[in-house]
Amino acid sequence: MTERSAPATAAPVDPMPPADLRTNTEFTATFKFTDIEATLAEAFGDRFRDYRRDYYKSLNYDENGFLPAFPLTVSFELVNRCNLDCVMCYTVNHHEPKATLGLDTLETALAECRAHGLPAAVVGMGAEPLLYKGIRDVMRAVREADVMDVFLGTNGVLLNEALSEFLVTQRVARLEISLDAATPETYERIRGKDELELIERNIEAFLEVRRRHGSKLPVLRLCFCVQEFNHHEREMFLDKWRDKADYLDFQQLVDFSAIDELRATGTVADIDSVHVEEPHCAYPFNSLHVWSNGDVTPCCTFFAKNLVVGNVKDRTLKDIWDGPEMARIRGEIRSGDLNPTCRVCLGRRDVEKFAEARAMSDGTAAPSAER
Repeated sequence: MTERSAPATAAPVDPMPPADLRTNTEFTATFKFTDIEATLAEAFGDRFRDYRRDYYKSLNYDENGFLPAFPLTVSFELVNRCNLDCVMCYTVNHHEPKATLGLDTLETALAECRAHGLPAAVVGMGAEPLLYKGIRDVMRAVREADVMDVFLGTNGVLLNEALSEFLVTQRVARLEISLDAATPETYERIRGKDELELIERNIEAFLEVRRRHGSKLPVLRLCFCVQEFNHHEREMFLDKWRDKADYLDFQQLVDFSAIDELRATGTVADIDSVHVEEPHCAYPFNSLHVWSNGDVTPCCTFFAKNLVVGNVKDRTLKDIWDGPEMARIRGEIRSGDLNPTCRVCLGRRDVEKFAEARAMSDGTAAPSAER
């Protein structure tokens, strides 16, 4: 996922919410307090540097024609359940028939990933991975598959000290915790439960474990999805965590309201009014995403529920990556003749964030955007 870099200072708080927080990106930025690329390069050496070089090349797929032989990142949703009920999330995903990605299926996929030298994996997309009973087995299996840039995304409710100890000793590369609030009242309004103080204690315990081990890993990213209920706490959130997290990500609110219609009909009634000036999206050129029922999609957004390109239970990731379904989606993005799902997804997002990688001329130097 792309982010903007920004100076580590907060903008003045607007007393009134922006007219549309989905398109007003003045409220979205990334504040970095650690050189994350340098930290991970120190940990994993030249192989990490080579992977990031290819990752940046993949952002400029339209200019250089680059397509890796195997995805650079594979993401996994372990179970389609969550212990919170966030107002900005596509919570339909958490109320569908329960699906769990079995450890045997996961290990088969990871064996293939190891054979192809997969450099990066994300655990936790669309749901809460710490609800998965075998989460330690999963994280251990991903590391044993020789994946370097292992990314665990969680809401932090179940991040106890013992699990933090495990993540540090396993040298998991990145830990992302989504908070979206600086006060318990705002947190409960957005996420449905009063868990903020518990999560903050969990984060402090994680940082203490990391200090005790003298480790820089996992690097800690805290996320804040800017929306009507919390925009006024942006500065407070920044001040609270600036000396603790490695980076803070103020994210753009995404409109998921069209997903049900897309899934039911394949399009939306107002499709002719949805315009995409620059159809730039690098996900199909560097990633595959495995959902808890085994479905594979070209991106991790909930919109992708309507873009299934195969299932990991009956096809290999390599076969899917090279298959006609992925080729069709890549061709649509290159030509600008988008399918309705990609058109709605890109049309309702900040185009600049997707096109920002164009500032790179050859894909060899780090742009201002970083996953």
